[in-house]
Amino acid sequence: MAIYSTGDGIRVQAQSPDPEWNRLAESYFALWSARCEITRRFSFEECQALVCRGMDIDGEYFVHKTRDGEGEPRIQLIESHRIGDQFGSRDTIDGVGLDAWGAPIFYRALEDSGKSRDLPSTSVLHIHEPEWAGGVRSHPTIQHSINHVLDEIELLALEKHAVKDNADISRVLKTARGELDDNGDFVVGAAATNNDPSDPVTLQRIVGGKLVALKPDESIESFQSNRPSPTFTGFLEHLRRDSALGVIPFEFAADSSKIGGAGVRLIVAKADRRFSFRQMILERRLIKPVWSYVIGDAINRGLLPPIEGWWKISSVPPKRVTVDAGREAQQNRADEERGKPC
Repeated sequence: MAIYSTGDGIRVQAQSPDPEWNRLAESYFALWSARCEITRRFSFEECQALVCRGMDIDGEYFVHKTRDGEGEPRIQLIESHRIGDQFGSRDTIDGVGLDAWGAPIFYRALEDSGKSRDLPSTSVLHIHEPEWAGGVRSHPTIQHSINHVLDEIELLALEKHAVKDNADISRVLKTARGELDDNGDFVVGAAATNNDPSDPVTLQRIVGGKLVALKPDESIESFQSNRPSPTFTGFLEHLRRDSALGVIPFEFAADSSKIGGAGVRLIVAKADRRFSFRQMILERRLIKPVWSYVIGDAINRGLLPPIEGWWKISSVPPKRVTVDAGREAQQNRADEERGKPC
């Protein structure tokens, strides 16, 4: 999801009426984006990928608009488990303080020391995909398949253990009595001597290979394991397909060998629609607010001149995933030749 939704970063383009101001603002934002996080470890493009992955793992992510020791605007990444409250607390709902209308007032952040700190809602970006109107927090996208994933892990562990046990058995010795004595094994008895031409050890030295001495009521057969069986692999595929529902098409994420040309286009189109929706969430809930925070601060400090529409931007996502790149390029050239806009 993060690779195709954010790629090498969703770029920002200013859309004010002044092209020269747009160029200055974009240059300033690009310079700020190089080390925008409060720890100076991540760029803005890396923050986008971290937020996107966090939304799939925890269902949501929090970004705190703050400043460093020098007063420069920074963002602080706050994972979902860092927002919460004590069990039974009536001050918040899962760490979110609400007003009489249900609007967030503050977010209660849990620190490593065990203490909590209330962050005003105006400085916190709650990035998630809303699923219902009354939801204050969000759930992981794969919540419906967590049990399937755990079952698959356990089944694979047990099946691997069984395969190892079967691989340790190479041959099976069968007897009519169902029991073995000291001379019932296929090891040559002590009565044989190296001078006896019928001694298997002597014959082995002559003809090579391994000879086995068996009694009349014994037989030896090679052991063949049927694990894992084809039905087991099909069962695992069913679990994975059910786990992929509501996230990314299974054929796109895991195995596309069973679908044809039309099916491939359908799967890629469904995946692309999913990536576009995630990009819209990131644009509305992360990129635009961060642009307004950074550029607005630069205008207040006189680093950029004030201009009408300074908050207007457009985002440039990474290249869309498609299986018809050549066909689309050919159509664009044909439209260009006919004088139609691409």
